Amino acid sequence: MKDQETYDRSLDAPTLPPPAPVAALPSEPYYQRPAARGARNASLGLALVLVGLALLAVQLLGRGVTFGDGAAMPLVDQRLAGSRIELTAAASDVELRVADGSEIQIEAIQHGGSRGDYTVDVSQSGGTVRVAEASASMFCIFCSRHMSYRIAVPAGATAQIKTTSGDIDAAGLGGQATLSTVSGDIRASDLTGGLTAGTTSGEVRLSGVQGQLDVTTISGDVRLEDGKVSDADVSTTSGEVDLDGVAGPLTINTVSGDVRVREGRASQLTVASTSGELEYAGELAPGGSNTVSSISGDVKLELPASSGIRLDASTVSGSISSDFDLRDREEGRRSLKGAVGDGATALTVGTTSGDISIESR
Repeated sequence: MKDQETYDRSLDAPTLPPPAPVAALPSEPYYQRPAARGARNASLGLALVLVGLALLAVQLLGRGVTFGDGAAMPLVDQRLAGSRIELTAAASDVELRVADGSEIQIEAIQHGGSRGDYTVDVSQSGGTVRVAEASASMFCIFCSRHMSYRIAVPAGATAQIKTTSGDIDAAGLGGQATLSTVSGDIRASDLTGGLTAGTTSGEVRLSGVQGQLDVTTISGDVRLEDGKVSDADVSTTSGEVDLDGVAGPLTINTVSGDVRVREGRASQLTVASTSGELEYAGELAPGGSNTVSSISGDVKLELPASSGIRLDASTVSGSISSDFDLRDREEGRRSLKGAVGDGATALTVGTTSGDISIESR
């Protein structure tokens, strides 16, 4: 018997040459630039961080910047004899009230920031007191600052208040008030001398206003409660109009928003809307000429049963209905004409896309 042969399995694996040694980068300057450039970038980044920290430290420690609203700092507290206040401010809230006596009281308070960020100049010319605000510093990191005013005037004083970014709250004035803000709300109550109000982006909320009313807003609602207005002109681009208690000539213009008038006593009603519903509930003065028009929206009028009107209503795409028993009635598919009572009051109603409803109340 022959000796058993032994099989060497290591012979199955291929024989590979040993790996070649990795060549080191040449020592020329070109091949060393990436490392040097990275080091320079790291140094520059660290320097910028240190500079930023230094600026922040100066802002916080050197100028005393406060975070949030911070403590209130009174800047002005004055009393001057006068019957008219004129105020021009920037990012400021204004509260206007009535006080006994013949003096105008002015209190200006800074919230946040540092002393010296704002200056308030108070001057007087005859019976007019003028207040002008200016911002002395524009550099402010992580801080929130603004001004607020509390002003008290004699009962019959007039007022003109203008602020760029802030709310205005007025109450009790007996003289004409003119209130305007670019980005803020206007609130006014119990004004007996009339009101002119304007805001670009903000609401106008009124209560108990008497006299003449003139309101203009681009993007904001206009609301009047318990009014005793004798003449009103309201215009808004994008916002609702809701008026309670208006008389005399009434003009309303809106591009996009509903219009609602309650307890109206219009001597001449002119309402125009591009897109929105129109509702009027109240009286129309005898002998007046009234026009209500809408491009896209329904029109609803609620008039006393004793009204004497001459109706001319038409719509391009909609229906027309009337509770009144019209004489000389002319009715088409999209139109309705006729008179009720003495027919002394002209009423023209038109809509492009919407229904028209004339209801008796």
